[in-house]
Amino acid sequence: MAGKSSHELDIVNGSVFPKYLAFIIPMTLSYMLQIAFNAADVIVVGRFEGPNALAAVGSTTAIVSLIVNFVVGLSNGVNIVIARDYAGERFDKVSDEVHTTIVSALIGGIVLAVLGAVSARPVLELMKSPDDVIGMSASYLLFYYIGLPGIAVYNFAAAILRAIGDTKRPMNFLIFSGVLNVILNLLFVIVMKLGVVGVGAATSISNYVSAFLVLGVLIREDSCLKFNPKQMKINKAVFSEIMKQGLPVGLQGSIFSISNMLIQSSVNSFGSVYMAGNAAAQNIESFQQCFISSNLNTILTFTSQNVGAKKYRRASNTIRNAWLWGMTGTFILGILTVLFRFPLLSLFTTSDEVVAVAVRRLIPVVMLEFLGVTMDATASALRGFGYSVEPMITTLLGSCLFRIIWLNTVFVLFPYYEVIIIVWPVSWVVTALANFLYYKKIRKNFPDEDM
Repeated sequence: MAGKSSHELDIVNGSVFPKYLAFIIPMTLSYMLQIAFNAADVIVVGRFEGPNALAAVGSTTAIVSLIVNFVVGLSNGVNIVIARDYAGERFDKVSDEVHTTIVSALIGGIVLAVLGAVSARPVLELMKSPDDVIGMSASYLLFYYIGLPGIAVYNFAAAILRAIGDTKRPMNFLIFSGVLNVILNLLFVIVMKLGVVGVGAATSISNYVSAFLVLGVLIREDSCLKFNPKQMKINKAVFSEIMKQGLPVGLQGSIFSISNMLIQSSVNSFGSVYMAGNAAAQNIESFQQCFISSNLNTILTFTSQNVGAKKYRRASNTIRNAWLWGMTGTFILGILTVLFRFPLLSLFTTSDEVVAVAVRRLIPVVMLEFLGVTMDATASALRGFGYSVEPMITTLLGSCLFRIIWLNTVFVLFPYYEVIIIVWPVSWVVTALANFLYYKKIRKNFPDEDM
């Protein structure tokens, strides 16, 4: 059985900071490109189809996130399992994990696509989508869901590469597919006049392209990561372990998105101008959140590999440093976003009313986003040590349930847009505190290797 890959990043030895940068920079760019898929959709329809089309596509963000977060959460299980066995040089197990991962992603993506297509309009109705945008929103979702198998395969396959510290190749694939997405958006909307259907179709095509590219790399690998289509099968024990680690994260992400869907419903009650402004601000914020997600995955991979190598002290040091670096980077990005808020928002809309609403959301969220790092960093640390259920529970209680209670109490008493927006940073602090206290408790189960 082939061993290590020539593309690995040695995570368990040497200085941490240079390797942190080598891992997180390509990954952040990769996440930004994924977000750019949806942002390109919103920009094109906002500029060329008008405010209603912008509201239609933008209001689906919470629904799309519901499914994508579930897929990405499951892929975290792939990352944890492969990172540990790769660091422990259990290469036969890694090979079984690679093949089980790809087959599971393909089957799961098809199932999600069917479920999503069937439920698209009913979910929009539950979210109180206005009559002037619900038809376009449903059409966009149907074409977006066609690409879900591609999204699943890409994210699972990319998680295989991230598990060994390889974040550069997934970034390169997304650069190519991201450029393709923009070109297809312009072609389908401006030339072929397909509107929201066109941007949905463009995104789906691009997702399949990125999936085929990353699969091609795994097929050509000369290591334990090699994927052989003739050996496609699901190892039940491997599948069970991936689900054990990834399913709590996937469910957390989905339920997290449900709370955001409820928030979106509250925003919808203010009308299409607020929907459009909220959508524009949300897309800009997503780029800042890319760095937070990258920091989360950096901690997850570094912790998993060091725990697999039984280097617990190094794992803890990495977590602490990444927590501080993540907060600093996020705060700087927040300042830059506020400084350039008007040029950024002009990409999405020419309406002064829409921009005014967007600014009311954008400034408080991006300036306090660094608080979200504390929540995600401690959750990733717990998962890296093998505790996936516990951060799911604390996050669901501290963020999701808290937000639902807030909407049904505070917002009812004070029905203002800003009251909806401030629920995010408050819930981040509540959840971060709970995760940190539990991390301090479980860390005692892993004595430092030099003691």
